[in-house]
Amino acid sequence: MAEKKEAAAQQEPKRVTIQHRLEVVSKLMKRSLTISIILLVILIGLATRYILLTYEGLEDTVYLNNYRIGARILTTAIRSYAVTGENQYYDDYIKEHDVENRMDVAWEVLQGNNIKADEWAILNQAEALSNEMSELEEKAIKAVQAGDTDEAVSIVFGDPYSTDVKQLRSLTDDVINTILKRLETQKMIALVMVIVCFIGLLIAIARFVYDANRLRKFIQNEVLARLVKIVPGINELANGNLHVQVDVQRSNDEFGDMINSLTFMKTNLGNIINDIAYVLGEMGQGNFKVSVKEQYVGEYVQIKDALEKIVEQMHDVVSTIVDVSRDIDGGAGQLAVAADDLANSCTNQAHDVSDLVNLLGELNEAIAFNENACQEAVKISNHASETLVTNNQKMEELKAAMKDISECSDQIVAVVSTISDIGSEIDLLSLNASIESARAGEAGRGFAVVAEQVKKLAGESQDAVIQTSDMIKRTVDAVAVGVNLAAEMAKTMEEMREGVEETNRRIEGILDKLKTEVRNIGHINEGVNDIAGLVDNNSATSEETAAVSEEQKSQVEMLIDIISRFNV
Repeated sequence: MAEKKEAAAQQEPKRVTIQHRLEVVSKLMKRSLTISIILLVILIGLATRYILLTYEGLEDTVYLNNYRIGARILTTAIRSYAVTGENQYYDDYIKEHDVENRMDVAWEVLQGNNIKADEWAILNQAEALSNEMSELEEKAIKAVQAGDTDEAVSIVFGDPYSTDVKQLRSLTDDVINTILKRLETQKMIALVMVIVCFIGLLIAIARFVYDANRLRKFIQNEVLARLVKIVPGINELANGNLHVQVDVQRSNDEFGDMINSLTFMKTNLGNIINDIAYVLGEMGQGNFKVSVKEQYVGEYVQIKDALEKIVEQMHDVVSTIVDVSRDIDGGAGQLAVAADDLANSCTNQAHDVSDLVNLLGELNEAIAFNENACQEAVKISNHASETLVTNNQKMEELKAAMKDISECSDQIVAVVSTISDIGSEIDLLSLNASIESARAGEAGRGFAVVAEQVKKLAGESQDAVIQTSDMIKRTVDAVAVGVNLAAEMAKTMEEMREGVEETNRRIEGILDKLKTEVRNIGHINEGVNDIAGLVDNNSATSEETAAVSEEQKSQVEMLIDIISRFNV
């Protein structure tokens, strides 16, 4: 196994990165540039040295010539003064010696220059000769001033002075030649070094240019050319084209790493997009049990977490909707059944109330008839004293009328009992409707209002029934009194004749009560008619509620059918 790894390592090409190659070329350029700068600085220094040497040689020559000129002026002036004795030549001597003093100025300048020791030895000899000549010149001046021109001429034209003049000139020429030769040698050496540095500088610049050209070619051929091929592929990837192929040869460098990274990124993005499309497609088909399959890396993990959270939340939401829809479906079915039962009950109540209205009409007619009968009884009672036969007949008619009243009263009691039962049933139905509307929740809120109204109407019906029962009770009592009176009158006509007036009074009282009952029955009839209208309205509302409940039930069933397509 180790041998295979070693063989694979030997076959694998050595990794030479672009950064390494750029660093190598950059180091070579940096070295060439550094050498060029150093040589340029040296070249500038040597050129400056050459210029300084030239200036120094020129300066030394100038001041040595001035030194020699000063000595010559002094010699010429002192000899002319010794020969002629004229003050003009003396003034020229003094001017040169004390004012211009070229020799001293030249000596001070030369002391500041780079004069060698052997050159200073020659200059010191010349200075010593100059001092000797100055002493002879002072003697000649004194002789001229004393009037002894011959002595002065012999001094300045004598061998000592002439010899000093020749030696001074010779020494000055020697030191000038020595300095010039030395400076020429130094200048030649500096010039040679300048040429060498200049050649080295040209070589370093040529090397720098060569390395720069190598860098340019490397960047152009190895970097830019490959970038030109890679950039379109990157742009296509940026535009979402994950099927683009980058036409770049694989290499064991940064570009190879870039291509590998782009390939990995393209593949990873493609897998992630396919996985997202798969998950969303399954969710679009109603499958909320789908799960993320691909491995997300880096920042893409946030997408994975968000996608899994969406799937989980959608699963919970759809599951909740399914459960709620089933509950609503059950409640809607119960509500529809309850509404249908309520509609049927309201319809039956409407029929019962209609029958009650008819009975009340008949009761009204019967009471009106009783009223007429009572009026006739009053007439009969008024004429009872005239004829017993007529009284007997009227008594029979009165008994018959009382019997009818009793029967009508019994019927009224039965009707009132029926109305009471109907009110109880309406109240019970209202209670059931309220319970069913509470179960239905928000959907049964409107129906709860209807149930409350029905309950209210039932209460009003009960109140009306109680009032009617009370009135009928009073009517029955009055009828009972009439029956008793008629029985007593049938037993004995004598008592009847004696109690005619009392009977008239009682019949008149009955008549008043009957009128009151007629009015009360009229009010009851109106109330029952109102109840009948309300019951009819409740019946229609119940039928509409039942229809709405059926429609809601069908819609809930449709919703359940749609939701059942989701796989949760």
